[in-house]
Amino acid sequence: MTDLADEYSTWDAAYVLGSLGATERREYETHLLDCEHCQQAVSELAAMPGMFALVDRDTALSMIEPPALVPPPVPDLIPSLAAAAERRRKRRRWTGVGAAVAAAAAAVTIAIPVTATVARTEAPTEQVVAQQAMRAVEQTPVSAEVKLVADGDRTRLVMTCRYAPSSYGSTYTNTYGLVVTAGDQRWELDQWPAGPGTELTVDRTIDAPPDSISKVEITSVDSGRTILVAEV
Repeated sequence: MTDLADEYSTWDAAYVLGSLGATERREYETHLLDCEHCQQAVSELAAMPGMFALVDRDTALSMIEPPALVPPPVPDLIPSLAAAAERRRKRRRWTGVGAAVAAAAAAVTIAIPVTATVARTEAPTEQVVAQQAMRAVEQTPVSAEVKLVADGDRTRLVMTCRYAPSSYGSTYTNTYGLVVTAGDQRWELDQWPAGPGTELTVDRTIDAPPDSISKVEITSVDSGRTILVAEV
């Protein structure tokens, strides 16, 4: 390459960014007619103005000039880049077309926020098969509600019972049991002591489907009698 060709080979960025004077621009365009090397360089840099338009000002300027302690205000990004390119052209050619384009592409990637779509996982709602207040079979201070929840081929049973407070300050207790009838099986699930003012919840799962359950009972363990029942 001739010395003239070497000189023109540093004009491509300034030409693309519009920082050449009118005389230099005509001179360079005349040179482009016969120089394949410069034609290729200009072609590779042609997309840079559009790419830099997507880059925020501080990011773009940091690519071409070291930051000053107090950076002066820059009203418009492209003219600033063009002026920087002209100064760089007068000193030396940019380090390489490929590096410049890659840097611009990287800056665009940084400047444009990426929106990630996060799938929101909703907590599964329980499938309540039956829920009702239990019916008193005999006079009792105990009241209760029962809920059956499907759990695949199993059934989760949640029973809440309350023992009415005594107006006489009594502290006696009785022992109660929870019994479930499913098909031809009778399941004794739990026992607990309770007295006036007691409130508790029993939560148990049995190996039987909900549609097989026909009856839930609260029994008095001491007497063996059923005091509350829910027929499903």
